[in-house]
Amino acid sequence: MDECDTNKQLHEQNELLKRENELLKASVSEIEPLKAKIRELEARLAQYENAHTPPSLRRGRNRKKDRDESNKGKPGQKIGHKGVTRPYVTPDRQVEVTMDFCPDCGAKLGSPFRIDSKIVEEIPEPQPIIVTDYRISHYRCPCCRKEVAAKDSSCPHEGKFGNNVIALATIFKYEDRLPHRKIHDAMMRSYGLKISPATILDLTRRAADAVRSEYDAILSKIRGAPIVYADETSISVQGEKHWIWTFTTPSETFFVIRKSRGMKVLMEVLTRRFKGIIVCDGWIPYARFTKHLQRCWAHLLRESKDIAEKFEEAIPLHNALKELYEILTTALENDPPPKVRKTLWKLAREALRHWIKKEYSIEKVQKFIGKINNGFNYWFTFVINPGVEPTNNRAERALRPNVVLRKILGTLRNYKGTSIHECIMTTLATWGLKGLNSLQMLTAKLAS
Repeated sequence: MDECDTNKQLHEQNELLKRENELLKASVSEIEPLKAKIRELEARLAQYENAHTPPSLRRGRNRKKDRDESNKGKPGQKIGHKGVTRPYVTPDRQVEVTMDFCPDCGAKLGSPFRIDSKIVEEIPEPQPIIVTDYRISHYRCPCCRKEVAAKDSSCPHEGKFGNNVIALATIFKYEDRLPHRKIHDAMMRSYGLKISPATILDLTRRAADAVRSEYDAILSKIRGAPIVYADETSISVQGEKHWIWTFTTPSETFFVIRKSRGMKVLMEVLTRRFKGIIVCDGWIPYARFTKHLQRCWAHLLRESKDIAEKFEEAIPLHNALKELYEILTTALENDPPPKVRKTLWKLAREALRHWIKKEYSIEKVQKFIGKINNGFNYWFTFVINPGVEPTNNRAERALRPNVVLRKILGTLRNYKGTSIHECIMTTLATWGLKGLNSLQMLTAKLAS
């Protein structure tokens, strides 16, 4: 082979390598977006495979398989269960239902031989709105010479819509969870009252102003409470991720919406003077804020069950945690004296420490043990402190209406809407805990 042929062959090989290199570069450029898409899908899937995700939010699961197969009971009331009949109420009026002639032959019927009573509860027909002209007298005080205007409790402080309209629109939105368009439809259908969405927003603002003092009073009670259940979940404000925090007790619930999920929110709401116990999940800022904590056993058992379903090594651990929890809650049902509680507390710590010290070969199980160990001092606070619940279900239940509203609203449009949301949801939730009629309470606040 002469030098010319050699150069030609090398040139062809060089061109071939160039083409292969270009194809490789093109393949890499096509693969990277696919890798990014895979990472995105894995992250989204993790949200529903996370052990901290409640079963109700886990998608793609076969509900029938998730049921306890050992439970063969049929749905509905059990045999021997006493039924509950709606009690009769005192009638507001009485209607005599009579007939003069037989509908078949036309003969005169005379006096009835028996009269049955049938009590019926009915709602009134849709009512037209009542338009009132308030003629407000103004006076000049003869002593201080100030102008004084007369007041009527049914006359609103601002605007041309009455207190009942303001209260009902607010309840429609925050308790019945209706969007503004549906509130407009409901008002038109029931009262023939036409209200624009912008006006409905302003009505809720007036309602929030009316309960602002109640909101501040609830905050003061939360700060002084001996036990507070706290939790947080994401919410969108102007398309940006924020967090709605709840701080709840058996008689009060308080909400704030902040961009932060950190300890500064705890400092703002509870302040440094807070001396009570916080029942919470394992989110780090709580342990940084105070050492008086009760970690949530519902989260712990949910995560241990999730790990046990994946790794056989974790099954004995999950069973032991579940048994320990059941033993403690059963022992505390009769409210034992402090000495018994202290003994239970020591025994529970020893039992948990026994499982923590065991050797585990799987990394995820080791990581889970690390979580348990990091919160070791916070798992049994409920044993020695009467009134402290072992789970954070109270706070999660308080957040649930906000989660439903979040799905309906999509995002809060501005910070004025955020302030209204905090104030109204706090007062409605607190009135609900106290068994108060929210519509009556809100109307009274507007009239005061």
